[in-house]
Amino acid sequence: MEKTFRYSYIGGIGLLKVLRYAAIFGVALVLVSCSNNSVNRGNKTLPQEKEAIHHEAAFEEELDQYMSENFSGSVLLIKNNKVIIAKGYNMSDYANNLPNGPETIHHIGSLTKAFTAAAVLQLQEAGKLSVDDPVDTYIKDYPHHEVTLRHLLTHTSGTPEYTRLPGFLNDLNVKVSVDELIAKFKDLPLEFEPGSRFSYSNSGYVLLGAVIERVSGQSYSDYLRGHIFTPLGMKRSGYLTKDSIPTDVAVGYSLLTPEVSEIAQPIDMTVPYSAGGIYSTVEDLYKWLMGLENGTILSRASWEAMRTPELNKYALGWAIPGPMGTIYTHNGAINGFSSEIWRDMSKGTAVILLSNVEGDLGHLRDILLRMLDTMEDAGRE
Repeated sequence: MEKTFRYSYIGGIGLLKVLRYAAIFGVALVLVSCSNNSVNRGNKTLPQEKEAIHHEAAFEEELDQYMSENFSGSVLLIKNNKVIIAKGYNMSDYANNLPNGPETIHHIGSLTKAFTAAAVLQLQEAGKLSVDDPVDTYIKDYPHHEVTLRHLLTHTSGTPEYTRLPGFLNDLNVKVSVDELIAKFKDLPLEFEPGSRFSYSNSGYVLLGAVIERVSGQSYSDYLRGHIFTPLGMKRSGYLTKDSIPTDVAVGYSLLTPEVSEIAQPIDMTVPYSAGGIYSTVEDLYKWLMGLENGTILSRASWEAMRTPELNKYALGWAIPGPMGTIYTHNGAINGFSSEIWRDMSKGTAVILLSNVEGDLGHLRDILLRMLDTMEDAGRE
């Protein structure tokens, strides 16, 4: 497999890792506990690559055995551009013995960033902004005229990371307005000249959320609902409205072993906001990918721009590890949840993982991709 990069909303801290995915929600934070998560860590009884899995029934049987031992959450797998698996494993709520399923709602962390980027591109298509506009065109008191929307989208702005500021952990579960959130970091000096370096920045995507609201005249939640979720039929996705959905909402865990389950530290979703605050399901996220690829959400030019990498193989809301933008990927991590999308359009395959346990899903993603590669087409001898 080619070199890949992992980007996480870890209590908000995004970290770049080369050659592997490392879901760490925050270096100095206590929000995500990757190392002790036994359910989301693979064991050594892995599916073997030595022979093909000849049909879907055998594939699903082998998958079920492995996933039930190593994963808590929901998974959707695509082979030959068709969904072959959409199901849940283990419990969405261990105290009440409620199972995960394909419609179970999970927080998706930094998978949010692609939605934010798409909203910006939609507004550009409508002639309401340009990604090369300075940020202070839309946020009038923003002091760094040299920073553009493109810098924010590609993590090359030099904007200080608000999740590393003193006192951040003290206010995780305190509702905050967009202006209050931006005020935490906007007047701080830039860390480098915009465009000169890559440094993953949740602060940048918070600024983009504010731009979306000011240009569209709608809240971030309302804009996404009207321009992405509703057009795609994503009825179990949203921002800040999860309490209106009464069923199949996962509880997030910081630690899960056969002996211990610890519910994760709570976080108010206004804190991650447009950098990591969306919730969704694996089935809705499949609709999202198809909506991007079939032109429902973006024009062909915007979709190509979204997959054109700049520094560190990061484009607009997606990491692009493969040539020609045929592979796009991202991960997410937030209190109690971890997530992963890997889509290879050239192979017609995809892995979508949403877990209600904190941990690193990159290893599991790689195993599932190998399993898809060894699965023979239905009907072949």
